[in-house]
Amino acid sequence: MGRQTNERTTGNGMDCGFACPECGGHEVSTILHHDAFDYGSGDAKATLHAQVPVRCCEACDFEYLDHEGQLIRHEAVCRHLGVLTPTDIRRIREGHGLSRAAFAKLTGLGEATLNRWENGAAIQGQAYDHYLRLLESPETLQRLSRSDLLGRTPRPATDSDEAKQS
Repeated sequence: MGRQTNERTTGNGMDCGFACPECGGHEVSTILHHDAFDYGSGDAKATLHAQVPVRCCEACDFEYLDHEGQLIRHEAVCRHLGVLTPTDIRRIREGHGLSRAAFAKLTGLGEATLNRWENGAAIQGQAYDHYLRLLESPETLQRLSRSDLLGRTPRPATDSDEAKQS
């Protein structure tokens, strides 16, 4: 974990449903930790900040970040890079009332790729980020839906197409 600059206990100190990965104990409390961590290297290296929940086992004193903490750090990286966060991507898809499979089929994105982006396992590149932002618009999705319903699928460009445009 990064440098600690502030912490406080949340709630009554004991969280339900957490099991310590070290000893299996269920007496796990949460401490909010101001995490300062480095991202990148060389001249592109930046120190990012996030409030992460650190789980603390009362039985064995083991402290750890679970998926929630990792996702919060991941979202800090996305904000630093200027791309949509996993929460933003899920919000776009769910805002259209689509399952991941239906959204993938309609947009041509891979379902597994969407899963990785929505769960913080990967960060989309700039071009995909621009595409996702366009997909926020109901009009864009309607246009994709109409072409899909009509059975029109774009064909790959050929050398003769490029010659015609010259």
